[in-house]
Amino acid sequence: MKEAEQLKYIQVKKFIYEKIKSGGLKEGDQIPSENELMTELNVSRNTVRQALSELVNNGVLYKRQGKGTFLRSVRKKENS
Repeated sequence: MKEAEQLKYIQVKKFIYEKIKSGGLKEGDQIPSENELMTELNVSRNTVRQALSELVNNGVLYKRQGKGTFLRSVRKKENS
């Protein structure tokens, strides 16, 4: 992967994290579509898919086939 593409991939992840942090996305909310993210952030579909894939793998988002991608519950871990 080219360095510029990697920076764009990170940019997509940061955009989603900022939406979560600001309260723009809450538990169970559907995130913007791939097309919306591509247009808003001026990145390729592959860049968006890579960012979303990592967020799904990290448990931040989940996908429902035919429905979209959604924010998982955000629970704070308690110290034991």
